[in-house]
Amino acid sequence: MLRSDLFAVSAMPEAFPARAMLPVHIEPAADEALVSWLVQLSWALRQSPLMFSRHGFKVDAAGDPEWWRRPSAGQLATIAERTGVEQARLKAMTLLGWSVARDDEGAQRFTSRRWTNPKPRRKGRRVDVCGQCLAEDERPYLRRLWLLGWIGVCPRHRTRLIGECPGCRCPIRFKGLNAKAPVDLLACQKCGRGLACLQGQRASDRSVDLQSLLVAGKKTGVVLLPGVGEVEWATMMAVADMLLGMIWTGVATQHREQLFNRIARELDLGWEDRLSLSLGSNYGSLLMLDWLVADLPHRLPAAIGILKSVRFEGLLGRHNDIDDDMAAHLRTILAAAIATPAVGRGAWRSWIDSLPDSASELRERAARERFKHRRQRLTAFAALKAGATVGEAAAIARVQQVSVYRWLDRGIEHGLEAALERPTGKPVLTSAQSEALAQWIRADRANQNRHAIVAQAQARFGIELSLDIASNLLRKHRDRKPGSVRRRRRLWGPMKPRGPRAKPTHDLAPGS
Repeated sequence: MLRSDLFAVSAMPEAFPARAMLPVHIEPAADEALVSWLVQLSWALRQSPLMFSRHGFKVDAAGDPEWWRRPSAGQLATIAERTGVEQARLKAMTLLGWSVARDDEGAQRFTSRRWTNPKPRRKGRRVDVCGQCLAEDERPYLRRLWLLGWIGVCPRHRTRLIGECPGCRCPIRFKGLNAKAPVDLLACQKCGRGLACLQGQRASDRSVDLQSLLVAGKKTGVVLLPGVGEVEWATMMAVADMLLGMIWTGVATQHREQLFNRIARELDLGWEDRLSLSLGSNYGSLLMLDWLVADLPHRLPAAIGILKSVRFEGLLGRHNDIDDDMAAHLRTILAAAIATPAVGRGAWRSWIDSLPDSASELRERAARERFKHRRQRLTAFAALKAGATVGEAAAIARVQQVSVYRWLDRGIEHGLEAALERPTGKPVLTSAQSEALAQWIRADRANQNRHAIVAQAQARFGIELSLDIASNLLRKHRDRKPGSVRRRRRLWGPMKPRGPRAKPTHDLAPGS
């Protein structure tokens, strides 16, 4: 056989095709986020999400880990070609077509951390999830709704979303498409426990309704605000920023707690919902916004007065990214914050006029009262009801004007009966209740948590303790650390002589 002989040959198939289907397939859920599906595909292939996106779809997530929210048409076409999923279904897993304004998709968007600690951490994005949804899923996955950043309730179960691991109580974080190692998406990054749970805390119906209203506005770009009308999404987010910033920026803690007590009272909230207000979660912020926007003309001035906060121009000055057109819209919506607050007679006249008793009935009631301080208050209120000024009412009751103003402030905030009573300064708990709580705290170290103390006082005695009182009880009755010795503090002691002891002058052995 010669080298010049010809032989029949054929081209060899391509060893590595340019476009190959993935070796695994996961069927996406209806409301699943694209990032959840891609991360779980990378986990099935034992690849890091970063390398999986680079090699599989030619997308570098190192510079833009949130590209999945609004991917380009070319990126969707590449993913559809490699996975076999239609582009329309992939698009439904993104936020394409949804409005975006003022970083409204950032993590923990409505929480107090945005104003008290705005510096982000680089340990993964925080996210709130519904443990019941994850427990019912055949393949647990992240919902697209959970990744908006300001979601606080599950619309399906009408429960509050959880932001902490049920096992170790650490914040729930997940590493996105820029992770450099395979990621188990729905497991705690610290203890590795799953996030599914069978029960959740019931959410207020008002928070569910407000969240549904905001989600509809996010999709359409227009929010139908009660009492105001249609508001653009960007303007709505500016309104939320101004109202929540008013609560969490430059306000004393006691004033903020006073506002929370009023919100809880008027919305008929339980102790768990009341605690959510103080914690500053997304769910608590939804409750605050619902209370405010339900009656802005009356509740916004009341909130500004309770918080001792600045009015419209001061609130607007905290946001440098609001242009003149949006500021004009905000002035229309928040007109109550621009109006000059009532002073003098106008500040308390509406409350006095709202009392059901007439001036003569208040005088008759004062004559029947046994205690002097109640007679003075009723006499002053009767004079004000008849049209007298604060100075004239103070002269009739034989007190100072400042005392009458103090009674009026207490009555406006807590009602007539609270204004008639004299603050005694007695503790909230009796001695027996304090001793019972002390024994309960010492019984187990798991009880040594101020939130647990608040819950125990509510469950056992029906008393709503503040976090400050719970902290004092914890400081007083918590267990000592192992090995520590508590020294008894001596409040007094005998005085020591400054110089040498004087020798006796009498004869120690007389007659010797």
